[in-house]
Amino acid sequence: MKTTKGKLRNITTGIMHTEIKDVYLFFEEYTGEKGIMTHHLSSAIKAITDILKTKLSDKWFTKEWIKEELDEVIEIPDITEEEKASFWKLFQEYNSEVWNTIKDKSIIVNM
Repeated sequence: MKTTKGKLRNITTGIMHTEIKDVYLFFEEYTGEKGIMTHHLSSAIKAITDILKTKLSDKWFTKEWIKEELDEVIEIPDITEEEKASFWKLFQEYNSEVWNTIKDKSIIVNM
């Protein structure tokens, strides 16, 4: 898949190098499916990072701030159907963890 350095580093570092819309676009382009929403991002990033770590070198996961060449188009290995299934399974597990953490908490509205 072709993407930009900035879009990829948004995912692999958890640091925004480009606009937030690029995070959603990365998931759509890489998985071939729409549907990741704002409240899903942390789970989606954790799940896709597990897969990307098997495909990319460690340099992509450093927390260095890189401002140059973020628009440079690069090629990353495509996700396989097996990896895509693994992504959605991990995504669901991570979402369940989040839900289990917050489900019994009270919501307080200040007006």
